[in-house]
Amino acid sequence: MEYWADTGGTDHRLEQYRADFPARVRWSEVREEDPEAFRSAAQGALLVPAALLAVVAWTSVSFELPVAVMLPEWIDWARGFLSVVLFFAAFGLGVFAWSLLSMPSDSRRAIALRRFGERHGLGYQRLGVAPEPLGLLFAEGPTAGRARRPRRGADQGPPAASRFRAEFALTRGERFGGPALQIAVATYAGGRNDPKGARNAFRFLATRMPRTLPHLMIDSLRNGRLRTLLPGTQRISLEGDVDRHFAVYAPPGYERDALQLLTPDVLVCLLEYGRHWDIEVVEDRVVVASTRFRRRFDRTEIPALLRFSELIGAELGHQAATYTDPRAAAPRREVAVAGRRLRRRSGAWTAAIIAAVVAAMLAFPHVLGWVLDNT
Repeated sequence: MEYWADTGGTDHRLEQYRADFPARVRWSEVREEDPEAFRSAAQGALLVPAALLAVVAWTSVSFELPVAVMLPEWIDWARGFLSVVLFFAAFGLGVFAWSLLSMPSDSRRAIALRRFGERHGLGYQRLGVAPEPLGLLFAEGPTAGRARRPRRGADQGPPAASRFRAEFALTRGERFGGPALQIAVATYAGGRNDPKGARNAFRFLATRMPRTLPHLMIDSLRNGRLRTLLPGTQRISLEGDVDRHFAVYAPPGYERDALQLLTPDVLVCLLEYGRHWDIEVVEDRVVVASTRFRRRFDRTEIPALLRFSELIGAELGHQAATYTDPRAAAPRREVAVAGRRLRRRSGAWTAAIIAAVVAAMLAFPHVLGWVLDNT
C-alpha cells in the first residue's frame, strides 16, 4: 500500500483524524447548546427516590426485606400479583430515571460527534438510518438470502424491517436510498421471536462496494463470538499472520474467490487497523463491527473506522470492480446462489445433545434402582 512507503509506517491521515476529534466538551457548552438536557436530568433525579421506594416496597412484599409487610386478609391473596406490579414499577421508574439522567452526557457526546463530522463532511444524526437485516451481524436469519434477489433499481417491494437501531450516527453520501457510508452504534430492537445477531450492541461501519460479492466473514479471534454461528468446514486459511488474528469464512466452492478479493494489500489493512474488529462482506456491503461502542472509545474508534473505510474502500473496492463469478447467470453483476450466504451452524445437534443429557439425568435414578433391585 502506498502510504506505508510514504510515511514510514505512520499514517498521518489517521493521526489528523484523531487530532480533529474534540478532546473535551465543557458542560457549559452543553448547557448553551441543549439547555433542555439538564432540565430532563433534574426530572430524572426526582424520580430516583420514587424508584428506590418502589424497590424497597417490592423486596418487602416479596422477601420481607428490609421489613415484613403484613397485608390485610382481604388483599393477602393478591400478594403475588402486587409483587409483580411493584417489580415492574421499580424497573420502569429506574429505566426512565436513568434515561433522563443520561441526557446531558448524550448531548455532550452528540456535540463532539457533530463537530468532528462537520470537519470531515459527515452528517450527524442521533438516530440514523436503521441498517437492513443482512448477514450475521444484523440478524438476517438462517434462511434469508437464498432466494434470488432482484437487481438494484428494480421493484423489490417494501424492505424488511430492521432489527437494530443506529444511534449516534455519522453518515456521508447516499446510494440506493441509504447512506453510502455510516458509522454508528447498533442496538438490538427486534422482538422475542426475531432472529438474533451475534451481539445486542456494537459500533459499526457500513460502506458500499461497486457490485455484489460473495458472503465473507472475517472474525477477530480476540472476541471469537461468531465461531459459534458458523461451521468450521467453511473456514479458510490465508497467508502470513492473518490466521493468528482472524478466522476467515467463505461459502463452499468460493475459497479461491475469497483469496482473489482478500489480496495482500487488503490483509495488511486488516492487520494494521482491524485486529479487534469483525468484518462481514454481504451483497454489496462491507460491515465492520467493534465491541468498543461506549462513549469513552469515540475518540479512538471513530477516526480509525473512518480511515479504515477509505483504505478498505480503495483496496477491496478495486478488487470488487474487477471481480466476476462465472457460476452466476450475469457474472459481472451477480453472485450464484451458492455464494450468496454462508451456511449457519445447525442447532439440531445442540438441541439433541441437550435432550439426551436431560433424558439421561431423568432416567438415571430409575436405572440405578433397577440395577440395585436385580443385584
